[in-house]
Amino acid sequence: MGEHYIEDNWRKPIQEMEVGDKVTTKSRTITRTEIELLALLGGDYAPQFLSERAAKENGWERQLVPGVHCLNVAYGLLIQMGFLKDIIAYMGTSNMKFLGPVYWGDSIRVDAEVTSKKKTEKGWLCEYDWTIRNQDAAAVAEGHNI
Repeated sequence: MGEHYIEDNWRKPIQEMEVGDKVTTKSRTITRTEIELLALLGGDYAPQFLSERAAKENGWERQLVPGVHCLNVAYGLLIQMGFLKDIIAYMGTSNMKFLGPVYWGDSIRVDAEVTSKKKTEKGWLCEYDWTIRNQDAAAVAEGHNI
């Protein structure tokens, strides 16, 4: 069984970890302004991302955070804690699922577990499972990265 590291007391890149080791990032609150700016910058004009009224009319509690924005914030949290500090290349994500809504004002964090490590001539090829959780610890997204 691996170690479980919490960001507040730890800084260690994935290459120095062992298979089975886990990390938990700090949380970050997502604002309504960033949702709207990023949706507009990316050209994602889906009404549920830009309007409280439209989101409610489509059955949501309130204005939604785009799933890809949650993923971007999650990567940022992993980079800031040092887990992805020395990454040379992102190879891909598999089995990605969005499990529940994230709304502006929600805080998200990431739990990750190292699942594989292989030394290559260019460096380490590392794999990990990740779960994005909201402020209630509910899983809102998950996947596997290389």
